[in-house]
Amino acid sequence: MDHVETGTRLGEDEVRRVVDIVDRALPFTTLTCEPSPATVWCADVVAHVRAGSDPLAPWRSALHAQLEQRHGVRVREHVPAAFVLQWWCEVVATPIAYAAALGPWVLFPSGSGLGFELAAGLNPHRVVVDPAGVELTVEAEPGRRLERGHTAYLGLVSELVTAYAPTVRIGSRQRWGVVTDMWDTAVRLAQGAAGESVGPEPTRVSCCFIYALPGMRECASCPRSGRGRRRN
Repeated sequence: MDHVETGTRLGEDEVRRVVDIVDRALPFTTLTCEPSPATVWCADVVAHVRAGSDPLAPWRSALHAQLEQRHGVRVREHVPAAFVLQWWCEVVATPIAYAAALGPWVLFPSGSGLGFELAAGLNPHRVVVDPAGVELTVEAEPGRRLERGHTAYLGLVSELVTAYAPTVRIGSRQRWGVVTDMWDTAVRLAQGAAGESVGPEPTRVSCCFIYALPGMRECASCPRSGRGRRRN
């Protein structure tokens, strides 16, 4: 893009252009400005939290049933609880981190400007950005971009994470470790997509409990295994 001064706020057409750039860099997820009847808006999820309900309970229950049917065994409820929380954070982290890594952009969505849709496997496969519901600004300094992006990310995920109430206990280390891990993972993947050297994956703070499924084992970055690279 032509030189634009730091602090410049960009319009909806530029938001669409940035969304297209990020979408082409994503390996498994679609980022789009086109919602569908299946789109779940983050603002609606948070509204249910504020009303005292558990809006992610149907998602966890459906994933739990699907995992048990697929593997033919009883699945610990920790598994869907961990995956749903991770996916919620990933939906928010991905567009923000990729915008910061691929260009001089800070993407600051409102809850009404960011949504997602689930694939048949119940993982998010489309992330929807409403150009009218996000703020896009230019920040020339990469570290500052990530700092501001992280602030935007926390502003969107923290309320639900604080209230997250699955039927199994999730301690604060696991709960907030997911928040940290999903941001760090999104940044690492985004920087790799931008051509930066990222090195081996660091050890996570949280655990996804995938080892509890038949035939699965801890991933290399699992805090249980100790095989990952420690964060600096």
